[in-house]
Amino acid sequence: MKGEAYRRYFQVLIDELRDKHRPTGIRAALPQNWHSFQSGIAGVSYGSSFALGGRVRAEVYIDFGEADRNEAVFDRLYVQRSEIEASFGGPLEWERLDDRRACRIAAYRAGAIQDADTRLQEIRARAIERLLKLRTVFGSLLQRELRGQDGQPVPSL
Repeated sequence: MKGEAYRRYFQVLIDELRDKHRPTGIRAALPQNWHSFQSGIAGVSYGSSFALGGRVRAEVYIDFGEADRNEAVFDRLYVQRSEIEASFGGPLEWERLDDRRACRIAAYRAGAIQDADTRLQEIRARAIERLLKLRTVFGSLLQRELRGQDGQPVPSL
């Protein structure tokens, strides 16, 4: 039952992203509490999920397959936190996730899949807005951070 509620919620989110904003070609949602979208950069994705504690998040997820590399990229972004949050238009939660391989930068709000349909519409609209904003803020920034002065990939990352 909960899985079907997630599938319905994310199907509308996916359809709107695909049809109105074009950042995805995904057609079908799965019955799970999260969904991720390719960023165009291998090792980085954008996602939305229902997190623990009655919160919904839009996120940048960094996972190049190696904890050290993920943390190095995260740390380089974290140094620019003030500028990034100013561009984003508000605070973000910077989750290095030292006990895991990946790192996450996210915007949270209150919400649960059991909320009323009108509230879920509000949550979904905000999630879409946040996903698009994260893509705008982090897209070129990540490209730049992953390249050296000569335009070649930075070996230490």
